[in-house]
Amino acid sequence: MLKIILLSAVRSLLKYKQMSIINLLGLVFGLTSFLFIVQYVVYEYSFDSFFEKSENVYRVNWKVTKQGETIYNGAKSPRGLFYAIREEIPEVEANGCAYFEKCQVLFEDTYYANQDILWVSEDFEKVFPIEMAEGIADYSRPRLGIISETAAKALFHNTDPVGKIMIVNGEMNIEITGVFKNLPSNTHLTAQYFVSYKTWIEMGAMSDRADWRGGGWWNYIRLKEGASPEQTLAKINGFTAAYMGHLANDNRKASFTLQPLNDLHFIKGIDGEMGAITNFSSLVNLIIVALFMMLIAWINYVNLSTAHAQTRSLQISMRKLVGASNMHIWHQSLAESFILNLVAFLISYLFYLVFKNTIAGLFNIPLKQADISQGFILLILLAIVTAGILFSSIYYGIYLTRINYGSEQNKVTGGRFKKGLVIVQMALSIIFLISTIVVYKQISFMKNKDLGIELDGVIICTGPASLNPDPQKRQKYQAFKNDILSYAGFASVTFNLFVPGVEPSGLGHSEFHNPAKGAVPGVTFFENNADEGFMNTYNINLLAGKNFDLAQNQNFNDVIINETALNLLGFENPEEAPGRWIFRRGNDTTRYEIIGVVADFHNEGLQKPIYPIVWNNNYPREFGYFAIRVNTKNINETTAQLQTVWNRHYTKDKLDFVFADQQFNRQYESESRYSRFYLWLTFLSISIASIGLYGLILFYLVKREKEIGIRKINGATIAQVMILLNKEIAKWVATAFIVAIPVAWFAMYKWLQNFSYKTSLTWWIFILCGLVVFAIALLTVSWQSWRAATRNPVESLRYE
Repeated sequence: MLKIILLSAVRSLLKYKQMSIINLLGLVFGLTSFLFIVQYVVYEYSFDSFFEKSENVYRVNWKVTKQGETIYNGAKSPRGLFYAIREEIPEVEANGCAYFEKCQVLFEDTYYANQDILWVSEDFEKVFPIEMAEGIADYSRPRLGIISETAAKALFHNTDPVGKIMIVNGEMNIEITGVFKNLPSNTHLTAQYFVSYKTWIEMGAMSDRADWRGGGWWNYIRLKEGASPEQTLAKINGFTAAYMGHLANDNRKASFTLQPLNDLHFIKGIDGEMGAITNFSSLVNLIIVALFMMLIAWINYVNLSTAHAQTRSLQISMRKLVGASNMHIWHQSLAESFILNLVAFLISYLFYLVFKNTIAGLFNIPLKQADISQGFILLILLAIVTAGILFSSIYYGIYLTRINYGSEQNKVTGGRFKKGLVIVQMALSIIFLISTIVVYKQISFMKNKDLGIELDGVIICTGPASLNPDPQKRQKYQAFKNDILSYAGFASVTFNLFVPGVEPSGLGHSEFHNPAKGAVPGVTFFENNADEGFMNTYNINLLAGKNFDLAQNQNFNDVIINETALNLLGFENPEEAPGRWIFRRGNDTTRYEIIGVVADFHNEGLQKPIYPIVWNNNYPREFGYFAIRVNTKNINETTAQLQTVWNRHYTKDKLDFVFADQQFNRQYESESRYSRFYLWLTFLSISIASIGLYGLILFYLVKREKEIGIRKINGATIAQVMILLNKEIAKWVATAFIVAIPVAWFAMYKWLQNFSYKTSLTWWIFILCGLVVFAIALLTVSWQSWRAATRNPVESLRYE
């Protein structure tokens, strides 16, 4: 019986090749696009899942409030938490803390700048058991560390790195105890080196005692099997009373939260997130779009199949006359749906296997280095194909079973339902198009908005790390600066601890207050370094006061602040601040004189608000950055001159530079990726809907063939006939437009809330998208309408 049903289904599909191909194309487009989206979604959700029992690992986040206002809400917490958890909470199997830093590494004559190093506590390897290629992970003593395979090959070449000494930042000798296998790209731990933080203690950079007053450290815990996260969190929050009583002296309250490891990859809008580069709401929107894409493909199948039923009514009626039951008829529709979906599945999966890395490259997704379960992706695809088979066959089967020999039902019925499905298709296409334009508009807004500084023509160089312990490093910087400015292609130079497009370092933040105004903001101020070239390099607007003096000894304890800091410190206008003194919070009695106020600017992307910044004239504690403004369009010549001057002054350091505007725009990579996804999906959704509309109009014209012939005999012109036929399409698009507008507006309004600064949802976007879909629909059907309108009426009426 099954064989007969399958053979009958195959014959039916081959008999009506045109309709079968149209249906197959729609399903292949839908399944292929869905599969690539699923691949990306699985990649995003798989972050850090390759770690053993990753579901038991959490990061401890920290929040501090004062009188109900949030002072700090971030991923970093005090280092004292590490010791307290290890000693007092038995439910924790292992815990560790870490600090991220970009450093220079050196082995013999090979050196690299801007290397990602994670300074970690002992037992960190028990929280994150990294697979070793050679040696062991040992952080129990100072000056020990491990290195990735890629970094080891680059730094040590063909030499076995285990037991060798690399020099970090020109002053720290680190012994390599092991080489770990390259971590997959789907992890928030992006470091190439893991080094014992006890190195800092030995060097006197920090105390070996539990520090509860400062944050700056990521604290992780691995719970024992069966341990309750809620009960563990309650014990951790108990530490606020036991060890953080100093906060109460300033009317502050602290609390901790646990964030699961697999959640760390998503942007939560808190300070100090490491590896958080994906907007969760955008990912959810992408999943919804992918599902709607499949819905459009299934609607195509249902619409075309039911419309096609008019040509099969005689066949179905004859089968019923010879004894076929409704169940037999449904079985055949199920078999046809199964065969088409199976073929579409095989073609789509083949496309996926052949082009997955190519597509991933187009969207900057590092899938080759990712640890992803392909079996899980295949399982999702099988599930969606099964759902499609059932969805597309049930209504079609029910429709076929209603056909009876000699009944009026043999005529095409269910018109309202089919029109409704077409309207849903068009509405989804309009929604996708609106979403794509809004996403592109927001990205354009972020890239082109006036940041308050000018980054075009600015080169950012990583400072020379080899001079980190050199007491003459500022003097050497001044010599480099004088030399580079002697070339006509360079306009100004400055140094910074952090630069635009880079999150401020954990080394540079303090709380300031202004006793004269009674202002104690209780907010973190980010401290940066700069010299007199700072304002000209970035073309920053000085609102009041003056710049730093060229002579360093004239800038002792002088600071420049931005507008946000000005307001928090209680000043009513910029002119009031110069000459006033501010102080760091705590026991530090050093007075800092405000000498200038600059206009606010965006140091980071528009996803984040502007924060208070205080600049001093100190050379960066670490190597920091050099920012150089060039005044020539000949970039190749300029960079060559920069290389020459650099090599003359910093012989031990490789020149590592980036253009400031490019670095800043990297912050929008996630949004840019989503915009490309939306553009692709919008194109495919409109294509699939157009294919379905084309097939549907063929049967719609067959149904009205004789009506058109009679109208032409009675004097109707070609234009009148085309208007008559296209008028129905216009009604469908108008209805779809009305349905799509509120849905698209709400979805995009919610998405834009993820940005502190956002574009507007202007009316022209909605009108334009409606007109575009209307034009595409008319172009799709007009050719067939014209053919029907110009056809000789005798051909359609000859048998009447």
